[in-house]
Amino acid sequence: MNQPEDVEIVLSHQRRYKFHSGTLARNSTWFAEELNERNAAKLNHRARQAGIKLRWMVELAQLPDDYHPGGLLKLVDLTPTGEPVDGRAGLVINENGRLPQAEKVFHQYEMILYAFYNKPLVIDDSDMRLALQDCYQLLEISDYLGCTSLISKPIEVALFKHGQSLFQAIRVSPHAWMGMAYRIRSELIFKECMIHLAGDWRNIKQKANVVEQLRVIPGARSLVKKYHHALLDKAKDVETKVASHYPQSVRLPSEELPIKRESYARDILVWMALTFFRHWITQRILTGKGRDAPDCGFDLFTALGAGGNHYMDKTVMNQFHAKFPMTKKAMNVLENHLFELKECIKNVVLDSGILKSQCQLDVHRFPTKHLTCTEFDREDFPWLKEEKEAMALPTKRAYKPGGNEIARRNLETVRKFQNTLTGEDREEFEDDDDAAEDEEQEIGAHYRDSPSKRMRYN
Repeated sequence: MNQPEDVEIVLSHQRRYKFHSGTLARNSTWFAEELNERNAAKLNHRARQAGIKLRWMVELAQLPDDYHPGGLLKLVDLTPTGEPVDGRAGLVINENGRLPQAEKVFHQYEMILYAFYNKPLVIDDSDMRLALQDCYQLLEISDYLGCTSLISKPIEVALFKHGQSLFQAIRVSPHAWMGMAYRIRSELIFKECMIHLAGDWRNIKQKANVVEQLRVIPGARSLVKKYHHALLDKAKDVETKVASHYPQSVRLPSEELPIKRESYARDILVWMALTFFRHWITQRILTGKGRDAPDCGFDLFTALGAGGNHYMDKTVMNQFHAKFPMTKKAMNVLENHLFELKECIKNVVLDSGILKSQCQLDVHRFPTKHLTCTEFDREDFPWLKEEKEAMALPTKRAYKPGGNEIARRNLETVRKFQNTLTGEDREEFEDDDDAAEDEEQEIGAHYRDSPSKRMRYN
């Protein structure tokens, strides 16, 4: 049997909708508490004969504000004919020129209510900053209605439809989107935020309100620092490998061991090229252009990974030649050896994976200025850790006093009253005291005679 549309929701005097009470109650705790028989209208025979099915009316009494982030709904008293008792026709908005804001709230309520009927959410991507605000407002309304678990996945799906626009917005403000990801339990968005936060933490933490926004998420700041320090350790490892790399031809210029000095002498220009490279890379690291830089060495590793003339070009080499003059031919040979060395260093950097992007952002179309090689461990998602900790905590059984203890408490209560009485009142309570003592003796005898108690005492 099809359920009638017995609930009317009035957002304003021009926006009125009818829904099924069963659907609303199944998907929202607020409606489950309010849509009960006690609050339902008692329709008379004439109303039922006229086909009136309306039994509840819900009105948006207050738009979202600081005190009511999700707005304020209230039930409207109905007459036996299904009409409002006070005759009101809904909220009349007087926003003093802010009507678009009210329209947006109405639209958000509509999307959430129709999501109960599996209608997809639609989030405008003309400005992803505004889209983030809309998502937060949707969550405030869903928290108020008690349907966040139902609405979180549609919000995530609606955001993913925007593709690279979403990931560009996350790159700009990962700390803001991280709070959104935590509330809707989105692993992909949370991971994307963590990659950008770990790679660009030195710059992001200087922005206003970053720490306050991260405090909303349990353990978020320590989690960011953990992956940021892991990234620095990886950068340090790459610097060590680059600074200690020897080409194969330099290490073994001859197959005859031990190698004679004449064999090494033939490779003097290769050694000079290696010396020039290490002079340059050491200067970069010591002057704070490596892992100590604000970009954690992104520019340095990008240049090393590109090779060729992306670093130590003709201008730099001419400075070396000015200090160590040589013939034109020797200069060309040395630069050829340096080019070969750059190719070896390029492979070292690329094999380390420090330039490999782990984020969903297309860094070729939308390049970043920080490292995005962080590999996030799924076990570190805050909500998964919370669920794991909740499951690990043992449930304590409620303590229930036994028969002896109850009797003892009763006797103590009687004695306290006796201490406060005098004269005839005390004599009146003495008989009760004797009866209570007899009761205690009987209870003790019962427990001593009990088989289970005898086993315990034995």
